[in-house]
Amino acid sequence: MRKAPVWTGIVIGVLFGLLLGAAYVIGWRSAPRAVATGVGARDTIVVREVAEPGLSETSGFGRRNAIVRATERVSPAVVSINAIQHRTVTRSLVPRGWEYFERFYPGMFPQRAFRQDVASMGSGVVVSDDGFILTNVHVVESADELVVALNDGRQYSARVLEKVPTWDLALIQLVEPPADLPVATLADPGDDLYIGEWAIAIGSPFGYLLADTQPTVTIGVISALNRDIKNTNSEGQAFLGMIQTDAAINPGNSGGPLVNSRGEVIGINTFIFTESGGSIGLGFAVPIARAQWIIREVRDFGYFRRAYVGFGIVEVNELIAQSLNLPSTDGFVVRDVISGSPAAKAGLQPYDVIISINGVALNDADTFNRLVYEAKVGTQLEFMAYREGKEFAGTIVLEEDPRRRE
Repeated sequence: MRKAPVWTGIVIGVLFGLLLGAAYVIGWRSAPRAVATGVGARDTIVVREVAEPGLSETSGFGRRNAIVRATERVSPAVVSINAIQHRTVTRSLVPRGWEYFERFYPGMFPQRAFRQDVASMGSGVVVSDDGFILTNVHVVESADELVVALNDGRQYSARVLEKVPTWDLALIQLVEPPADLPVATLADPGDDLYIGEWAIAIGSPFGYLLADTQPTVTIGVISALNRDIKNTNSEGQAFLGMIQTDAAINPGNSGGPLVNSRGEVIGINTFIFTESGGSIGLGFAVPIARAQWIIREVRDFGYFRRAYVGFGIVEVNELIAQSLNLPSTDGFVVRDVISGSPAAKAGLQPYDVIISINGVALNDADTFNRLVYEAKVGTQLEFMAYREGKEFAGTIVLEEDPRRRE
């Protein structure tokens, strides 16, 4: 009996191994995958064939993730705002070599006035095809001229439509908006935000140092919601209900959008906490619902109607509580009431003590400020108060402040 050559056994083994490998690959490729779909995805499993992507498709999908797609959707609508302030500067026309005499004999030479332009940079986001742009008040408040640069470098003049200093929000408009103006999508104010979800800050930090108008994108998460901040500027202004993010926000980012992973604007970047001047991961944005409110008011009335109550109040202390025979130091004493104001129409008088509004006890000034911070014209404030030791109830219906245009 002849023995088969050694090489014949090797060939047969290799062929057998290849056949097994092919069968394994075919079985792995053709196995169906379970994919959850629909609102009740946890309860219903729909099994369907899903083609496995090739290596190039997998790599491309991994790089063009939700953050990239959201950025591509919003960044064309992000603009740089050049706020120019015109100043008049007076200088002496001193001939060269005569500076010594001007120093010791001021007024010896004639004076001439020059115009000096001082520019500051900020960001904004286009929110309508007729050129409405959201930004911050502190970006545009001192400007005599506004020049807006689009993502592609085109520049347009703009004018201020409305400023709401309480929220540091401003609405400006391009004087002659182009037909192909990119517009950002604003998030539905009814959509919930979640602490920990992606947050994308887009703007033009240090735009005056850059040779192009391409916006800068930084990524973080929503760090906190409804954050209250006190005394953030020289006027002691408080910002309430802010969105906190650790996405880097730097000088020049002010007025730019804070965006979610769907490419929707959820806030307007406003300020940061910092000791060095740069970002340390403590940035704050105004919720987009307030900006949408301003836009609606300007559309409907031509300006933002500011609501007012029409009284002056003082927090109750021990001395006031004793003198007015009050059971505690909670509440606020009505100091004065403006004639014809909502407070006057509600029957309030000086020395009345308001102890609650809409069922919320007025334990401190912050509580009252939160209740009226976002109050609108027409908002009803149901109050409980004391007068001469007796408790009574009433309703204040907020009206437009007649002093807003004075």
